[in-house]
Amino acid sequence: MAGASPEDSEPLFVLEPLPELPSVIDSFFGANPLLLIAGFGSIIYLLTKYEDPFTKLWTSTLVFSGLSFFVTDSMFYSMIFASIHILAFFMVWSAIRWDDVKLTLGIDRARILSISSFIVCTWIMTILGTAIGMPTTSGVVVCGLAMAYVWWTYYSLEPSTS
Repeated sequence: MAGASPEDSEPLFVLEPLPELPSVIDSFFGANPLLLIAGFGSIIYLLTKYEDPFTKLWTSTLVFSGLSFFVTDSMFYSMIFASIHILAFFMVWSAIRWDDVKLTLGIDRARILSISSFIVCTWIMTILGTAIGMPTTSGVVVCGLAMAYVWWTYYSLEPSTS
């Protein structure tokens, strides 16, 4: 019994709708301006009304998800925009509370240098791997894992004493 040809099989990871993203973003500009003003005004109101940051997060994300679903008619894009909203919220929140974030995560100059060198070395290894014919996507994963192992080994052998 023969199986189906590779052309007939369904791919494991499908991102068919993503090429339509520019037209979906343009749908925000084509929406009713009063609706957008009311939606973004209610999001700003919810962000300023509550003291608890997680209450701010879930209420504003809920309103933003509803607004983007109404404007784009797509739950897929609504969740992408909600994810971007959550990322922006946490970036702003951590920037406002940067001293607490630094203290909690133990961020100092040595840690920033270490993370930066990890990213640069992973990038260099990916470029070199691509030069010898390694596929880029799997190359990033393999090079990232290799550099993570080297980074972990270094921190296991040479702990920071500052």
